[in-house]
Amino acid sequence: MRKKRNICILSLVFLLMATSPVTAEKISFKISYNTASIGKGDLNTWIESYNQQWNDWRSKWGGQLDGQLNSLKYGPKYEVEIRIPIIFGVSLNLSGSHFSSSEEGTIAFEHGTLDQTETDFVRNEVKGYPIKVGFSYFHSLPFLENLYISGGIGRQITFITYTFHQDYEFTISSLTYTLNKDYTYNSEALGIYATLGVEYDLIEHIAIVAEAEKVWSKADGFKGSFDEELYDPFTEESKKDSGKASLYFYESKLLLLDKYYSTFTGHKTKPEDPEDYPSRIEDIRNLRQGELDLSTFSFKIGIRFKF
Repeated sequence: MRKKRNICILSLVFLLMATSPVTAEKISFKISYNTASIGKGDLNTWIESYNQQWNDWRSKWGGQLDGQLNSLKYGPKYEVEIRIPIIFGVSLNLSGSHFSSSEEGTIAFEHGTLDQTETDFVRNEVKGYPIKVGFSYFHSLPFLENLYISGGIGRQITFITYTFHQDYEFTISSLTYTLNKDYTYNSEALGIYATLGVEYDLIEHIAIVAEAEKVWSKADGFKGSFDEELYDPFTEESKKDSGKASLYFYESKLLLLDKYYSTFTGHKTKPEDPEDYPSRIEDIRNLRQGELDLSTFSFKIGIRFKF
C-alpha cells in the first residue's frame, strides 16, 4: 500500500512538471532576512567551562566571586543573491552574507582568608563571511498564477576570523602579577547547503520569496599570530612572547580542583605534554584542533528583483 501511494505522489509531481512549462527565467537579484543562529561550538563550550572553573575555585577557598564571561550569540543576518538562468529552469546561484558576534566579561575573585584577589577580563570576537555557489531549479505551479516553487543545492565557503584578548591580574600582599594576551586566528570552512522555497510575483519584475535552508559546515585548522606579556613581581621580571600559533581544544585537569575543564586556546606546538604548562595542570586529554560549528537550519524571507 505504501509503495503504491509513493508511486502516485511521484506520478502527480511528474504530471505537474510536465503540464507546467518553466517560465522564462530572467537574471534576478534577491535580498533576504535570514533567521539563522549558529550552534554552540568549542568556543562557547570553553566559556561555560571557564565560568564553572571559577565557581569551583570559589567553592574550594571561599570568598567573593563576581561577574562571568558571556557566551557568543550569532543573530539573524541579511543575505544577497544573484540568480543566473542556464537552461530548462536550472539556474546558477551566487550569494553572500556576513555574521559577527563579540562578547566580553570580567571576573573578580577575593579570597576568603588570604590577602589575595584575582581579576580576569576576557573579550572574544568571531567574524564570518559565507559565500555560496550552487544551482537551483525554478518551476511554476499550474493551479496558482504567479506562484513558483524552487529548490537548490551547492557549496558554502566561509572565511572566519577569531580574536581573543585577556587581561589577568593576581594580587597578594600588595604584589601584583599580570598577564596580557592577544590572539588572532583565521580559517576557512567548506560546507554544503540545501534550500526549498516558494516565490510569488507581486508585480512585474518584483517577487516575494520564502525559503527554508539547511547548512552543514564546520571550521577547524585555525592559525594566526599572538602576543603575550607577563610581569612577575617576585622576580621583578617582565617577559614578552610573540609568534605564530594554532588553535586547539582539549580538557585539562587542575591539581588543586582535581577536575577536568575545557580549554580553547592557541599554542606554538601541539600541547601533548603536561610538563609544558604551569604546575597547576596535571593532565590533558581529548586533544584536537579547535573547531567552530557553523551548521544551521533557518528560514529566510526576502524580495527578488527580476531584470
